[in-house]
Amino acid sequence: MVGTLIKHEALRTRRWLTVVFGLATLVTLMGALMAWTGWPLISQLGVILSFVGVGAFLAVVQVGLAYDYWRSSYSKTGYFTQSLPVKGATIYWSKLLWGCVVTLVAIVWNVVLALVAYLGSASSMRVTEPLSQLRAAWTGMLEILPAVAVIGLALAVVVSFFATLVQYYFAASIGSESRMNRLGIGGPVLVWFGLYLVMQMLLLLGIVAIPLALGSGSDGGLALVSLNFLSVMVENQTAGAMPLGFVPVLALSTAVLVSRTVVSWNRKVSLA
Repeated sequence: MVGTLIKHEALRTRRWLTVVFGLATLVTLMGALMAWTGWPLISQLGVILSFVGVGAFLAVVQVGLAYDYWRSSYSKTGYFTQSLPVKGATIYWSKLLWGCVVTLVAIVWNVVLALVAYLGSASSMRVTEPLSQLRAAWTGMLEILPAVAVIGLALAVVVSFFATLVQYYFAASIGSESRMNRLGIGGPVLVWFGLYLVMQMLLLLGIVAIPLALGSGSDGGLALVSLNFLSVMVENQTAGAMPLGFVPVLALSTAVLVSRTVVSWNRKVSLA
């Protein structure tokens, strides 16, 4: 059943996703070509345009997924979705899995678009052999960071985008329960804003309460180090390391949000 529902999600969302992917690609390519000309004003405008296409792409995809989730689950078409002879949690998991698949594909495509934008900007600045320089930068990073750390950071970025999607879907579901459903889309917006503030506080508390960071070890390599981020912030110092205290907070909060959204689908749906 989950496979059938995911297939339905893919067919239902493919049109607007194709438009978003196509527009982002077109804007990035157009900007890169403008930058490639080397003409003073056109080239600078092209660099900006290409990086706008890259920078906005993932945000537009995820906000689009969130809006589509709300519209197909709680708006006018929500009556059809909620009337399916399937447990609410199953519908939610199908939508969430499809959203994560789309997000993963968007991340990969965004990397491709970023490479195109980089080549365009490199041409604008008359950088010779940009791919060789990019390869050298990659090699230099691997000399500082082991491959395991690079893979870990890449996975952390992907998971953070998945967590953002979970937050959007949570806001859409909780903001559409009986207490707030008369506000329309305003309910999810209010819930998301409140959730955003709470999450920022929790993540900050996690960083302060768990003094672990990824920084330079005694041998000059990458290592786990202990760092009091509260003192760093109070004394306005530079940390020189990446805090890790937010990781367990993000993982735990994501699990809680998913569980509460499942409860909403199973017991608290209200389309009145």
